[in-house]
Amino acid sequence: MSEVITSHINTDFDGLAAMLAAHHLYPQAVMVLPGSPERSLHDFFLHSYSYVYPFKRLKDIDLAEIKRLIVVDTCQKSRIGPFAEVAARPEVEVVVYDHHPATNDDLEGVSLSEVAEVGAVVSLMTEKLREKGLIISADEATVMLIGLYEDTGSLTFQGTTGRDFMAAAWLLEQGGNLETVAEVINNPFDREHISLLNDLLSSQQTVYPRGQKVVLVEAGRDHYISDVAMVVHRLRDIERLEVVIALLRLGDKIYLIGRSRSSALDMGRLLTHFGGGGHHYAAAAVTRKLTLIQCRERLLELLEEEVVPPLIAADLMTSPVLTITPATSLTKAAEILTRYNINVLPVIDERSSRLTGIISRQVVEKALYHGLKELDVSEYMTTDYEPISPQADINQVKELIVGRNQRFLPVVNEDQAIIGAITRKDLLRALYDQEEQGESFEVGRDGPRKLRRKNVNGLMKESFPADLIAIFRQLGELADELGVNLFLVGGVVRDLMLRRPNLDIDIVVEGDGIALARAYSERYTGRCHCHEPFRTAVILTKEGHKLDIASTRMEYYDAPATLPKVEKSSLKVDLYRRDFTINTLVVSLNRKSYGEMRDYFGAGRDIKERSVRVLHNLSFVEDPTRIFRAIRFEQKFDFSIGRQSLHLIHNAIKIGFVRRLSGFRILHELKLICAESGPLPIFARMSELKLWHEIFPELKKQVKERPRQARLMAAKEVVSWYEYLYLEEKLEVWRVYFLCFINGLNASQAHYCALRLGFNEDVGQRFVTLRRRGIEAAAELGRLCHEGKVYRNSEIYARLFDLPLEILLYIMAGHENQEVKKALSSYLTRLQFVEIEINGNDLIAAGLTPGSQFKRILGQVRDARLDGEVNNRQEELALVDRLTVEHRTSNAEHPTS
Repeated sequence: MSEVITSHINTDFDGLAAMLAAHHLYPQAVMVLPGSPERSLHDFFLHSYSYVYPFKRLKDIDLAEIKRLIVVDTCQKSRIGPFAEVAARPEVEVVVYDHHPATNDDLEGVSLSEVAEVGAVVSLMTEKLREKGLIISADEATVMLIGLYEDTGSLTFQGTTGRDFMAAAWLLEQGGNLETVAEVINNPFDREHISLLNDLLSSQQTVYPRGQKVVLVEAGRDHYISDVAMVVHRLRDIERLEVVIALLRLGDKIYLIGRSRSSALDMGRLLTHFGGGGHHYAAAAVTRKLTLIQCRERLLELLEEEVVPPLIAADLMTSPVLTITPATSLTKAAEILTRYNINVLPVIDERSSRLTGIISRQVVEKALYHGLKELDVSEYMTTDYEPISPQADINQVKELIVGRNQRFLPVVNEDQAIIGAITRKDLLRALYDQEEQGESFEVGRDGPRKLRRKNVNGLMKESFPADLIAIFRQLGELADELGVNLFLVGGVVRDLMLRRPNLDIDIVVEGDGIALARAYSERYTGRCHCHEPFRTAVILTKEGHKLDIASTRMEYYDAPATLPKVEKSSLKVDLYRRDFTINTLVVSLNRKSYGEMRDYFGAGRDIKERSVRVLHNLSFVEDPTRIFRAIRFEQKFDFSIGRQSLHLIHNAIKIGFVRRLSGFRILHELKLICAESGPLPIFARMSELKLWHEIFPELKKQVKERPRQARLMAAKEVVSWYEYLYLEEKLEVWRVYFLCFINGLNASQAHYCALRLGFNEDVGQRFVTLRRRGIEAAAELGRLCHEGKVYRNSEIYARLFDLPLEILLYIMAGHENQEVKKALSSYLTRLQFVEIEINGNDLIAAGLTPGSQFKRILGQVRDARLDGEVNNRQEELALVDRLTVEHRTSNAEHPTS
């Protein structure tokens, strides 16, 4: 019994539902409740499903045998009973699925932590089931619906999200029964509940901590009453209260139950002071240490500390705001930014005063640096932003500035005219005023909460081989010794989140990456190659893994489309220089934070939304090869290029930055595209964006789209055919596609294309010559393989034997004659490998003198072998004898003078 699924003490329907879902994800695990469930859950099981689900009793479990613990609907040690000690053991892998904000009581050393801002944790679990294509029964769907409806108040509570509605719809599709849900959720109160509700209604006391109305209610009983949270919730609905907190003495315990519709009071945060927890809008706590009177007094003190005065955008914004028009030059914009010492300028339409975009100092300065001073700001202003109304609350401000990484937030009226602006500094100042204790918080939709980073340790174990995981651990320990921070970075982290295999390992070091690489190679007997100018190194481990190590650095460009220069920088600056947001995720490899993922630029959101976005507006100006990569990632991952990024691509193409790229850099990107399993959609997207015209500007009229696409499709077919043969000769795939791309061009045009891709003059001429010979061979094959005509294998061989593999596949892709294709197939799969068994020594033994006749005779033997006229060494020797006699007879008849 090495795997166990559990939830919190007093398990509710949401916890139960999440356990059932987790059992589908971990079918080898057993489900165990850490204590007694809520009474409603107990009754439901007793009368309906007590024999259906494979739950084990806690006393039947040997806790010492547990190797993996899956915890749902909580992350708090104090809420999982005896399983807290299990989770603390270092050899136990702990997996958490939760939807509650972080607390100081959270489990430590969690291998995989999936925490979602949803109304019910079962919504998160159904997403996992759908991702894996798992099927559940109608009964299970019904139980999960009960958990979802209970925790979201039938999808009406403040914390309910769109993801909860999607989960409910899916569960209904799986056969969930709403009548059963209604019977359980709408279970009428008994006499004891009604009596308690009356006592609470008559005990109302209203207080106004920091201006926020809060209603306190109290009651006492000598015994425990189940489902009191629903009584408090009913009271809130009856009285239409924004914030209510109930203090209940039940037996020897004090229960605190809170409900809040106000953004000014985080109920979960408030009740953590009593050892409880929950959400911003609903929380609970239980204590034996304080009396009811002591709880009330302590609660009043805490309310004065915890209530945040409500703020709206109008309170935070700076007004009036300096603006410019789209026709303002970049030079003029730079003057305004400098004169008034500001970092962002809103761009407004001169006629309507409507906001049309924003442009930052960073973009303006980089544009001027690249010589674009006479262009209008409309060319590089950002249009991919969200404005906000002056009445919007601070949570909406937080979501846009922090959640969406929008540095400048325009405040607009009903006519979309700008009336103010909120910056990150404005928001930070407001948060500082609210959080006087100076603690570090992450901002979410439900208000400020303790920072919790996603840990992907478990996902790494699933995705990487064990020896590579051991190397990561070794590197992390070494980094700690050297006092540097170490991160897995780039495409490997992106693909980790996409569940795509990738062992192209990039590691970034906040410090001296070369020193780390050398230290690792010395300690663990690996090989290390260093490149000082770029502060990079490559480690070749004894296990056979290749690791690319780089120090955090910043790059700058002397001119558009040139290679960058490098300087030392911080991690965040290093990530900002990267091509796209989806490649900015990092995972810590240091011991204390191993597996923690950091997302500074909204990469997680873009991966979820399947979007390719650049990090700044001059990205394609500085490095136009990013256009190729954007298209490649878009098609490879089935993503979409973001609206603003697509605008910037069009702009870079229009201004001509692609033409400035060296042939070597273009060829490198084309090779990467051709190496993809599906390059054709990439080629088509390049055509759509008229990128081919920029690569080969002199061929705009000569290259026709439809024939070219058809030829490229034929190239894909012959390349796939050849790769499935598993022959030893390595194929340069890009050469086949390139030959098919320039099919139909004359020699001069083909030579131009070769030079454009960085070929030198000699190589370019040789390429054109081979292409011409291939075209001639194709014509000869066409004549030879004329329908109905008999041809010999040796004739095929003679026309193809000295042509490169790529030329042969180019012929195959371009020829319509099926007989020619068969001849090429025969040559590639069989004829080129035919060898004769005799050699020059056998000719000498036959009495021949070495000379030019050797090549002729051996060639004749090879032709005979190809045509089936000889089949073994003896027959080959006999043929040599005949050829020798013929040679001597010929010499006797025609003696040389």
